[in-house]
Amino acid sequence: MSYHAFILEVPIKITNLKSGWAVAEDLTTVQATIRAKNMAYYQLKTAKSLEAIIDLDFVQGLGNYNVKPQLTLGVSDVWLIGYTPEIITINIVPAVAVTVPVLIDPQGFPANGYALEDTTVSPSEVTIIGPADLVNTLQQAYVVVDISNKQNSYSAKGNPEVRDTAGRSLSNIKFNPAEVNVSVTIVKGEMFKTVGLVPAFAGSLPAGYWIAEVTFDPPAVTLRSSVKRLEAINSVTTTRIDLTGKTTDFSDQVGIEVPAGVSLVGEKLVNVNVKIGSSPFNRKLVLVPHGVNVTPGFKVVSMSPATVNVNLAGPAEDLNKADRNTVVLDLDLREATSGDNVVKLTAEMFRVPEKLSVISFDPPTLQVTLTKTN
Repeated sequence: MSYHAFILEVPIKITNLKSGWAVAEDLTTVQATIRAKNMAYYQLKTAKSLEAIIDLDFVQGLGNYNVKPQLTLGVSDVWLIGYTPEIITINIVPAVAVTVPVLIDPQGFPANGYALEDTTVSPSEVTIIGPADLVNTLQQAYVVVDISNKQNSYSAKGNPEVRDTAGRSLSNIKFNPAEVNVSVTIVKGEMFKTVGLVPAFAGSLPAGYWIAEVTFDPPAVTLRSSVKRLEAINSVTTTRIDLTGKTTDFSDQVGIEVPAGVSLVGEKLVNVNVKIGSSPFNRKLVLVPHGVNVTPGFKVVSMSPATVNVNLAGPAEDLNKADRNTVVLDLDLREATSGDNVVKLTAEMFRVPEKLSVISFDPPTLQVTLTKTN
């Protein structure tokens, strides 16, 4: 059997860094070139022993250091040709700690005829410890559980991780506790459910343009999971549709953000058609929101911020006549309760003259405080 050269992304593991310090850089992997038989290569891809270890026992203080990762392969019939980078410059900085929730990330799918019904993790929160510039941006940790071809419920221990924007695990974060308990409920039987699509956007259109219509082909997708998981799902969100600089109708393909433990039946991509409305004239107004549909027995005591900017489009003559008497923001508070509430604004809350339309508004949410009238 012949040998072949392969390239692998090897996860970095930081060891022996003294308490109270952290590596500032977001380290993830090194790229290794190996020579191996095909079977050994596939064993190596799934081997948990595959690591690029950075031993920081020698570090005596804050500052910059040049370090050389040491690769451990742990599989026979494999030779390391080289890896990049061979030398990594790191900056040792003070560590900070923040507590975040732990989310379970199921990998794979149960055996045919079975479905993932529920997952729990204990403790439900962990403390993440690392450089302030990174830790202060993190909102959750993840623990991966493999449910591939499972037919029975089970419990296991898992190691929390945090990820960069590409979904790669970051090695410069420590966790307390370093291990959590995971329970996975697998049930016999599965259901299918067809649900609608909700577009997600990135970027913004130039002033004077707005989204007139969004349609999908197919207009809905079918999901597969347990009855319990699907009963609360009535729609799923697409991956982000980029609006940056768009001034005309356009089409694209987008993926589907499928909830954990749910699989998508059929094609993984859908076609999206976006129609862009435009007007040569637009005008911005500053409005004071009016609370409507307040629950009886309560009253509004504060709104923050106190004003909302709205951008209108339409014929020049109608825009010139627009003011706070003809353009009104009715802030719908029917779901607000006693205390502080975050209320999401929608275009439908703005009352505008017939020939005008709302292009955009800012901010997207208001903090509203209610108290009892008595």
